Amino acid sequence: MTDIKAVIFDWNGTLVDDVWLSVNAMNAMLEKRGKKPITTEYYKSIFSFPVINYYKELGLDVENEWEIISREFMDIYLGASEKLKLFRDVEPIVKYFRELSFTTGILSAMEHSILNKHLEHFRISQLFDFVQGIENHYAGGKLHLGRKILEKTGLKSEEILFVGDTYHDYEVAKEMGCKVVLINRGHNPYEMLKSTNAPVLNSLEELKGLEF
Repeated sequence: MTDIKAVIFDWNGTLVDDVWLSVNAMNAMLEKRGKKPITTEYYKSIFSFPVINYYKELGLDVENEWEIISREFMDIYLGASEKLKLFRDVEPIVKYFRELSFTTGILSAMEHSILNKHLEHFRISQLFDFVQGIENHYAGGKLHLGRKILEKTGLKSEEILFVGDTYHDYEVAKEMGCKVVLINRGHNPYEMLKSTNAPVLNSLEELKGLEF
């Protein structure tokens, strides 16, 4: 990756293993409303940003209860977040890039202050030069934050590699004009990731052998 000077990671599903918690939280909400639970496979096939569309797909009343629903999901998610774990390859790969003098950062659709608390919990804040979450808990996506990241790094878009786990991460990278790699272990299925024609890897370790 001779032209790359910075590696930016998505958080949920890329660095932290939280698909199971997202499915559990949604199923708790569905059960409360007398609806059938969903499988992990189905969840991955319909999960998208902004999440209001995904909630609507599940039959939740986003027209009248969007504020209630979005807060309820976050309350359930955060209530069990102490059970979350980082993927095992996270610290080794970030340290690897830092040893090569790459700028490292996180761009997430999680609310900014909550994201920082999670990084502190896992004791990895020091591994990143910058962290950028969104301004609220509605998970509307992060397309609007791409240009802010470019300003923060002072780098050209072609000097940045974005690593994520969803189709939305691909959209963010294209909006920024940077290179993108998708990891097949998060919130969207392999087939959806592959449809972007971006490289799809099974682990962060595989980034070491990647060429652009």
